[in-house]
Parts: sequence; structure tokens; C-alpha cells
Amino acid sequence: MKIYDNIKTYFLNDIDETTDYNNQFYIRTFSGKNLNTELPDPVYFEPHKRDFFEIGIIARHNKNMMIGDQTFYKMTNGLAIISPFQTISYGKSNSGVDDDDEGYVIYFKSSILEGLNQPYEVQNRFPFFKMHTLPLYYLSEDDFSVISVLAESLYQESRNNEIHSLEVISSLLSVLLYKVKRVTYNNEGIVTLNRFDVIMSKFENAIQSTHTNFLSVNEYASMLNISPIYLTECVKKATGKSAQKIIIDYKVLQAKTLLHQKEKSILEVADALGFNEVSNFNQFFKRNVGITASQFRKQ
Repeated sequence: MKIYDNIKTYFLNDIDETTDYNNQFYIRTFSGKNLNTELPDPVYFEPHKRDFFEIGIIARHNKNMMIGDQTFYKMTNGLAIISPFQTISYGKSNSGVDDDDEGYVIYFKSSILEGLNQPYEVQNRFPFFKMHTLPLYYLSEDDFSVISVLAESLYQESRNNEIHSLEVISSLLSVLLYKVKRVTYNNEGIVTLNRFDVIMSKFENAIQSTHTNFLSVNEYASMLNISPIYLTECVKKATGKSAQKIIIDYKVLQAKTLLHQKEKSILEVADALGFNEVSNFNQFFKRNVGITASQFRKQ
């Protein structure tokens, strides 16, 4: 599956000449009026992944969008939140353009946020970026208005080409993320369909709270005061994956994050993830990623 790592050339981001702050941040608006002459490359209609974060601030959206194995059709006054390495594909409208769709899309890497150098740190501080929980939120008109105003400020600042623009962008983005954290606190407004999704969300929170020391399924079940069998059942029904596979997914994400830190040796990365031998870490990484840790670092 294709993995995109360049924010500026992704989807429709290269339509204008706006800076991407050295591949750290880009924001665009979407509506029928500004996309009539530019259509996305068909490759984006196929499932793919990115190594950066995305927040869609959606006033109106009428086309299919697939995140993970969930397909969504319409949204008003909502947020669509996608983490690095989450699978996504965009749907086509009948007319081939965005019709009456309206909103903003923000793409960013953790490096633009002061003190948050790793994707895992962003997910830990802002839990709405969890990898597997249903990633759509419906907001009240007041909450959506607050987020939209911040998005508009980010949009204007990114196009002003003024001094200290990077610092202002970083600060505004932090404020927006904390506002999103506030309005999504305790999953209020999240599209939670059943008890399985609730357990899944709590499971991911537990994994993120222990990301420096990944535990077993039994230990996480104990943290949640449920049986390992029930945890496994809920996770399977919510995601189609086993609870153990979810833990592995987060461990792989942490491994990729640490491997991006070139000053750390592979031995240090293996040790940080609890592997006694580098060879065991290499086997784990290749089994789950398809390439060796050294090959991933070279990429």
C-alpha cells in the first residue's frame, strides 16, 4: 500500500504556491468553487497511508470517505481526524467535484509543535488521534464556530508570508488542538455506535498511557476491569483485529517514531521498546513492516 510522506504534493495541496514550512504544515480550504478546475489524482481514491496527521474541519461534506474499514457518507459541523499510517481513501462525487462541500483540511507533522517531536507524543497529548477508534466527531454550532475561526486564522497566516510565520502557525495549531481536545473530552460527540467502540477507545487510551512499556492483553484487560476474553471480543468487533494486533500496531508506530531519530542507534531503539536482543527487534520489525529497521531508516 502506498505511503505518502510529502505534505505539499499530497492530494490537492500543490495547487497553490503556499509554503509547507519544510514539509511540516499545510492547510487548504475545500469547496466546489475552488476545485472545479482541479481534480484529485485517481490514486487517492484507492486505500493509502500517510506519515503525517490530518484534521478535516467539515462544515458540509456529501461524499463517501473511508477511514480504516469504516465508510462515511455525510457530515455537517464535524471533525474527521486521521493519524499517521491510518488507511484512508477519498470518495468521488457524482459530478466529479466537491459540489456543496465546505471546510478546511489541516496536514501537519509533529515537528511543527514545540516540545512534541514524535508522532507518539502527539497521540499521547491529544488522544483524539488514536489509531483505531472511530475518528469522526459531530460538534455543536458554537464549538464548531470556535474551531473554524482558528482554522481561518491558520489559513490566512500561512498565506501572509510575514516574519515569524512559523512560530505563529505552531502556536495557533497548538491552540486549535487543545480546543479540539476540550470539545472531544470523554468522547462527547464521537460517533460511538455501541459498547464495543467504547471499550476499544478505552483500550487505546490504556496503550497510550503505557507506551514506554507495552503490556500484555491480560494486563490491559485488568486495567480496564474486564476479562481478557471480553476485551478481545470487543476489539475484534470494533476493528476486525485482535487485541494483540492493536498492541503490535502501536509498538510498530513507536518503533518507526524512534527510528526517525537518527541520533539513536538501532540497539537503543530496541532497548527502548523492551527487546533484550537487537536480533529479536529486527525480526519483529521485518515481520510487521516488511523491511528491516535499517532499510526503514534509510528510506
